[in-house]
Amino acid sequence: MPDDELYAPVLYSGWWGALGVLLLLLVVGWIVFAFLSTRASAEEKAQPPAPRLPMGPYDPYAGLRAEFEAHLDAVEQRYLAGELDERGLHLALSKEVRGFASGRLGVDASVLTLSEIERMTGTQHLTRLIARYYRPSFAEYDVDPLAGLDEHGVTPTGRDSIDRARTVVRTW
Repeated sequence: MPDDELYAPVLYSGWWGALGVLLLLLVVGWIVFAFLSTRASAEEKAQPPAPRLPMGPYDPYAGLRAEFEAHLDAVEQRYLAGELDERGLHLALSKEVRGFASGRLGVDASVLTLSEIERMTGTQHLTRLIARYYRPSFAEYDVDPLAGLDEHGVTPTGRDSIDRARTVVRTW
């Protein structure tokens, strides 16, 4: 074969060019589809914003807080109606606060001991509150003989315990 004979280059078929353009259009179409399908719809945009904390943005536990605020209201009403004595009040408050903790922690706190709850992260206010409930819950008397009663027959310890439970539910 002599060196002076040149051969024309082999050309690609026209189908390869068409396939390249088709693939490019598919990629652009996929990007447009991904962008449009992940945008919020008009009805999602029309929904009211999530509840806000007084000091910050979205509160993922707002529904849980509202539920256990209602439970604490019911316990308070039972206590004020005389259905619960001081011991019963503290047992009921402990149950409700542990129920709130279960929803907040994702662990059934009703079966945990105080030391097990203490070992969990971020439960300092909860453990102090439950520890306060232990003495009245296991006391030998139904109403502390040293605690005075107000005009509604409510002890300062009972009122304080209800307020502290509300504080934990509202702020933790």
